[in-house]
Order: sequence, then C-alpha cells, then structure tokens
Amino acid sequence: MTMSCRPRWPGAARGARVILPARNTEAAEELKSSIAGGDLTILPLDLSSLSSVRSFASQFLALGFPLNILINNAGRFVFDQAESEDGFELTFAINFIGHFLLTNLLLEKMVETARETGIEGRIVNVSSVCHRWFSGDPIDYFRRLAAGEV
Repeated sequence: MTMSCRPRWPGAARGARVILPARNTEAAEELKSSIAGGDLTILPLDLSSLSSVRSFASQFLALGFPLNILINNAGRFVFDQAESEDGFELTFAINFIGHFLLTNLLLEKMVETARETGIEGRIVNVSSVCHRWFSGDPIDYFRRLAAGEV
C-alpha cells in the first residue's frame, strides 16, 4: 500500500512554463486539463528508478528551457517492505535518492540559467510528516536494512 499527495501547480495558473514530471502520465494529462493558463509540459518520471530519473533529465535538457525553480516533492510512503529496481528501499529511493540524482543532473542547467539571466534559481525540497510515523531508532533501522535484517 502506498500514499501519495497530489501536487498543485499555481505557477502554471499564473502563466509560467511548468514541466510536470509524472509517474502516471494519464493522471497528469487529466490534471493538466484542469489547470487554466500557463505552458504545462508533461514528462514521464519515476523517482524510484535511476534510469527514469536520467531519462527525465535528458528529455528536459533537450527541450532547451531555462531552469529557475526545481521543486522536489515526491511525498510517497510505502508501508510494505519493498525495493526499487536499483535495490534501494522504495520510500528512500523515491523521496531521497531520486531527488538527489535529479538535482545533480539539473544543477548545471540551473547555474547556466542564473548566469544568463542574472537571477539565481531556487531548489525547494519538500517533505511530508511520514517520518513521524516511525517510532524506532532510525540509525539502527538503516544499519539493519543495510545488513539485510529488515
């Protein structure tokens, strides 16, 4: 069982160009039709897959758009023990590793945009309150996870 939060895109409603990364492109198309104004482009992205993150970054960079704001917000929590295709615990892969790789792949574009426009960009990392559900010792949990005990 998983939980996810549906993102809001106020920038698109204000006329900004927004790239909407989507694990489910059909749902994203439905969301896109409900947003008035703006230039919204949907690109597939599954943050649990490092190859998908690399593909998304490559597709975004090929568009040639500037990058002013990067908002990292997956907010997905997987209740059952599961691994990503790359062998990482799934919640950690989606909410941390995927964002880390995506940010690193797009950082130079953000620096380039700032250099060209004279306006520094912003990277916003959003988290959820899911971490509060964990009542154990996180260091011990990750040690046991790495040892294959969990």
